[in-house]
Amino acid sequence: MKDFIKNIVANKSELIELKKAERKFTSGVNTIVKQETTAKGLYKNTADKLERTIVGNTYLFMDSHDDVHAKGVFTKSIKERQDKIFHLHDHEFKITSKVGEPIKVYEQSISWKDLGVNANGVTDALFMDTEIIKDYNAQIYNEYKGDKINQHSVGMQYVKIDLAVNDEDYKEEYKLWNDTIDSIGNKDYAESKGYFWLVREAKLIEISAVLLGSNELTPTLGQDKLEAVLNTSKEKADIITFDVNNAINNLKFNI
Repeated sequence: MKDFIKNIVANKSELIELKKAERKFTSGVNTIVKQETTAKGLYKNTADKLERTIVGNTYLFMDSHDDVHAKGVFTKSIKERQDKIFHLHDHEFKITSKVGEPIKVYEQSISWKDLGVNANGVTDALFMDTEIIKDYNAQIYNEYKGDKINQHSVGMQYVKIDLAVNDEDYKEEYKLWNDTIDSIGNKDYAESKGYFWLVREAKLIEISAVLLGSNELTPTLGQDKLEAVLNTSKEKADIITFDVNNAINNLKFNI
């Protein structure tokens, strides 16, 4: 672990540039734990259209890319791109991959317990009020109508990123760790990894319905009962899902 942290810190600038050069999509292998979320949102059905509120991303929750999104991460992008953010499926960036027409995209506070996390307090999340249209994709329409879609994922580009590590040898990164760790919803998982990337700003391109999101706390709100997908740190700690590990190997660092 210490050698791994050493190499990440030593090559932080290059790894950040690699992250900024790519678009981030869902990625990860997850352990499913059944929880109920009580949060409510738009929930209206007609013969050919549905209104739903979906969660695209939950902030201060370490995802399968080892990222923690800071509060306000998409604020600037939403302001600039409100009418250019799409509701798609599976991150297919095509006209035929549209699921519906977004009504509003916004950031808002939500309690951890409303997201199915057994923790006190609140976080912020990225929401989309959307009109799901049957003619766009009948299968996806029926999945939403049957309350079967409870995972979403953002298509985004990194803008501002910082590295936090749990090692006092690295003053700047260790300070960021101490400033942030207690606010993270899955703190135990972050501690098992010993580091995370704090994403302070990102460009939001789209929100997709997916089978499993890289951030698992991304349900469709308004359902009477939802199964939120949570990670257990013991299971997830054994799975390398994010490409920082591969990037480090590709850069031929000796870990």
